[in-house]
Amino acid sequence: MKSLLKKLIERRKEEVTILLFDDENPHQQESYSLKPAKLFTILGGINIAIVLLIMILFYVTPLGSYLFNKENRAVRASIVQIHDRVLALQDSLEARDQQLYEIQNVIRNNADTVFVTRSNYGWGSGLTENTETPPVRSYRTSHYPGTQSLQGDQIIHSDVFSGNISFPAEPPVTGTLTGRYQPESGHYGIDIAARKGTDVRVVADGVIISSDWTINNGHTLHILHANGYATVYKHFSEIIYRTGDIVRKGDVIGKVGETGLLASGPHIHFELWKNGVSLDPQHYINLN
Repeated sequence: MKSLLKKLIERRKEEVTILLFDDENPHQQESYSLKPAKLFTILGGINIAIVLLIMILFYVTPLGSYLFNKENRAVRASIVQIHDRVLALQDSLEARDQQLYEIQNVIRNNADTVFVTRSNYGWGSGLTENTETPPVRSYRTSHYPGTQSLQGDQIIHSDVFSGNISFPAEPPVTGTLTGRYQPESGHYGIDIAARKGTDVRVVADGVIISSDWTINNGHTLHILHANGYATVYKHFSEIIYRTGDIVRKGDVIGKVGETGLLASGPHIHFELWKNGVSLDPQHYINLN
């Protein structure tokens, strides 16, 4: 057999004649003329067809999972989307934890809570022995001269917490309500759309306890008020005050922007909290 295949390969481009003899009747013989190259092509095609047929049978049956990765693209896209949402939620929870931690430090009058005062437009020395210069933020800020800043114990005894907040208060910005309070979906405030650069005003006297930037929420301010109230403002294009600054009702604290991945246009996200519990701002501010 090997010698026959060898001969056929050597003469694959020639036309050969194959003679077949019957051992019982030597005088009877049959002859066939063919080209080995054509024979090999036919045999190769048959083999490929058989392999393809077997693969198709495996693919359309449960056995195909052993040979093919038949992952559902829709399921994969859903998993990727859920993963992205989990990462965004984790970022929001970390920012909220940091906010609550800072509020607790102020309320407890922690001696280690140190705020810094400023002279004119620059950062000045601290009110305690901590004279380390705070880092300069990379985002745009502007400041009013003579802004009062306090240390933790001074905040507790400041007259900023001696009065009551008057409700309904004026909204932080004049605009259109585009997002309502939906705590069940993680939206703990309202969204007010306005032209980019519009002034944003504080709704009551208070102290800036956090002036920060996050990937999802952009430039943000957290303000502590009297009677356990706190307000949160997100997506500024520009902020005016820094941590430790005292603000009075109606003061301009920043400009409307669309910073952060969660911003879908120029607006301000506004939250209202009471003793660590979120409230629906629509019930406490005058949006008419």
